Amino acid sequence: MEKQQQFEKIKQLLRDSHSEDDAEQQWFLKHARSEQSRDFIATQKRFTHSELHILSQLVVNGNVTTFKILQQTSNLSQGMLSRYVNHLAQLTLIEKFHPQDNKKEISLRLTNLGEELGRLHLELHQRISTNEQKILEEYTEQEINTMLEVVSKLIAARQHI
Repeated sequence: MEKQQQFEKIKQLLRDSHSEDDAEQQWFLKHARSEQSRDFIATQKRFTHSELHILSQLVVNGNVTTFKILQQTSNLSQGMLSRYVNHLAQLTLIEKFHPQDNKKEISLRLTNLGEELGRLHLELHQRISTNEQKILEEYTEQEINTMLEVVSKLIAARQHI
């Protein structure tokens, strides 16, 4: 196969990995523990990976987390994090409240559904990481460096049009 055909194949594979019939969503549906979570996953159209990451971070941080702590562990701007937190609260995946001793501080608590989705997201990423490690073991460090160099140059070529 010539280089241009190989490159087109790579681009097609990348496009296919972001298709509507998302493999991650299918995994979530298959591994969801409750009917409520399966219904939520199947019907939710506007739910982002960043929101799933927030739920996972709340699982890791424990039962109650302040917005400030979540912001410190997130790579999102305060405005974007606030928008996502509000959306998660609207979806009843988290609860927002003020602690009795500090009315300025906002604390966050996962609902049962939010906790289940956060735990599923952590489990999914662990499985993906395990699969990726198995694949990486098939290649030498030099081969991986070459792939990295090619992908970096291809991305740079798109940015310098």
